[in-house]
Amino acid sequence: MSDFDVDVIVVGSGFGGSVAALRFVEAGSSVLVLERGDWVSRRTHEVDLDALWIPDKHRFGFNELRPRGENLVPWVGACVGGGSYVYAGTLKRVLSWEGFPRSIQYDDMEPYYDLAATVIEPAAYPDYPPYSEVRATQILSGVAEKLQREHPDLVESFGAIELGIAFAPEDGSPGASFTNKHGASQRYSDPREQSLLGGDIDAKNTLDRNYLHLAQERGATIEALTEVDRVERIEDGWRVTCTRYHPEESWGAQVAAKWLPWVKPRRQTKTFTCRRLVLSAGAVGSTEILLRNRDVHGTLRGLSDTLGSRYTTNGDFISLMLPHKGVGVGWLGFITAMIGAVLWARADASPTSFGLYLMIFGVLAYIFGLMSSKESFDPDIGTTNSDYIRFRGRDGAPQGALVESGRYPTPVRMTIAILLSSFGLWRPRRYAKIIRVTNLLRRFVPPFALLARTWPIPLLKMGRDDVEGTFALDASGDAIIDYPVDDNREFYAWLDSLGKMVADAAGAYWGPNPVFRATKRLEIPHNQGGVPMGDSPAEGVVDHAGRVFGMDDLMVLDGSILPVSPGPNPAFTILAVAERAMEHAVKQLELEGVIRAEEARDSIPVPSSSATSAGANSESVPQAD
Repeated sequence: MSDFDVDVIVVGSGFGGSVAALRFVEAGSSVLVLERGDWVSRRTHEVDLDALWIPDKHRFGFNELRPRGENLVPWVGACVGGGSYVYAGTLKRVLSWEGFPRSIQYDDMEPYYDLAATVIEPAAYPDYPPYSEVRATQILSGVAEKLQREHPDLVESFGAIELGIAFAPEDGSPGASFTNKHGASQRYSDPREQSLLGGDIDAKNTLDRNYLHLAQERGATIEALTEVDRVERIEDGWRVTCTRYHPEESWGAQVAAKWLPWVKPRRQTKTFTCRRLVLSAGAVGSTEILLRNRDVHGTLRGLSDTLGSRYTTNGDFISLMLPHKGVGVGWLGFITAMIGAVLWARADASPTSFGLYLMIFGVLAYIFGLMSSKESFDPDIGTTNSDYIRFRGRDGAPQGALVESGRYPTPVRMTIAILLSSFGLWRPRRYAKIIRVTNLLRRFVPPFALLARTWPIPLLKMGRDDVEGTFALDASGDAIIDYPVDDNREFYAWLDSLGKMVADAAGAYWGPNPVFRATKRLEIPHNQGGVPMGDSPAEGVVDHAGRVFGMDDLMVLDGSILPVSPGPNPAFTILAVAERAMEHAVKQLELEGVIRAEEARDSIPVPSSSATSAGANSESVPQAD
């Protein structure tokens, strides 16, 4: 092994890569993790363009949000911990494995969910204060029981979501620091800190606080800000060529790199060699690397023709719910009062002026609208989601669709946060102070009370949809996705019917997604496929354990290998699939000295499972939801 820099290189540090890093190092291999993004901390997080991953503009944030084709804007993580920083923390199990290689079945997968649960530590959203007092959280829990009574054949289950988030115990202090069972520092979630503005940092059980933390303790090395471009086979191993970014440190150099188009960030080319290689750069990243090396660099010409196929979005679709009936009357009254005030002023404030009567009518309508609408549901307070309703599919199959209520920073509070960030003053804990300021505005400035009741609450919907997309490379070698969104029209209409059902049960208005209606463009957090599993090279790029057909000691472990939309949020499934794959790979390595894909036989035995024994003793095993 002395001919190689390390035994194993793992490209990417998300859900699949973190599992690979830990399990390989536990098996005695030297491991190097190459991650294009940087380490994340609450101290350095901003709420401006620096939160985005745009390296050519010297922006190294952990969110990559850019169009990939006409219809899609994938939401991709770019940091140590990968998608565990940009997902909502939702951890759900898949009940049906239809569409996966036939060796993967429900009974086979449950021990690996259990094993992953001992590391990622799911916890149900708490039913005690202050978490239970978040009013937006109460919406679905308030209507789900009613829907199940009215539609018992449609509503399967509902309740608090299992989340990879650290919640303070009932007698504890939200926001307080603690050391988790793996020895990593964390904070308890504080519902007053807006999640998307950094409030989940340190509170979420991100992979750098469990899998990656444990891998580092056992000797793994993580190289941040290192983006892989070229992979090629060398004798008995692999050579990986990548770009190492060097962010500017001085304020003036940072400003120049961000705003002057001819100033580029400092970077250098680095090369590493290894005996075994694992790609875990996510559905977009791993597919892009493989396509680029097959079609541009010509180093991986033996890959299956299915590369780039079977991209799915897990049916992600958003609609809106406005739980404040009466708001329309209130706004009509406010506008009428303003018009009346202008007319009255032009009439020299005459007590018989039509403008005065109009203003009085408007004020009364405003007060009526305010009183007839419900108390404001702040859509920006609390975890990104906390509750769910699970529906049977259009064909009656389980887990056909799920509806969750989302959170987002409201525009007024977001504007204040951006202003603080522009002066370098932003810290996630300051959101609680912003809340207090805006609550004073609601109390004493008339339109703000109504404005607080105007923000809709997103209904996050997903499920087994009807469409698969394909990847290709554009002229610059970046992956783009051809996704026939119109072919999903019937599925989206069905999801909207469920959303309307939820809104009606909540006594709320329902509204479509205005961005999608206007642009036919979707923002996708659950990107899957591109390097699909299959029982043979004719059916997939990798086998049931993520081993690449025809290429020894090359694995892919991330959402790219999921061959179908699983239905529930996929993060927990990626962890479980990776745990299962690594058990097969380590066992094969011990017996044969090589990791090699296998085509399906009538039955494929599962190795004696350490996962089974670990899962049997697990103290944190989530329900199937």
